[in-house]
Amino acid sequence: MANLIRTAFTLFWMAATGFIGYLAYAVIQTEGNPQVLWSWLVLCGLTFLSVSFLAYVIILGGDHKANAPHHHKHLSKSEE
Repeated sequence: MANLIRTAFTLFWMAATGFIGYLAYAVIQTEGNPQVLWSWLVLCGLTFLSVSFLAYVIILGGDHKANAPHHHKHLSKSEE
């Protein structure tokens, strides 16, 4: 099930990246006002970063092993 979710979000990230790239290309081709052009490009960049961070967390976040020995060091100390 985890691999299915990772695959779905990988496809989501690829589709979102393609759409953001197309949007940036279309704005570069059509926008004449430099201030509006830069605002669109910044918006596209921030959207790409947020989508990439979300995909990163979902795709690579499941590799955390809570039962690793270094997580239980505080339990091995004896209370005196």
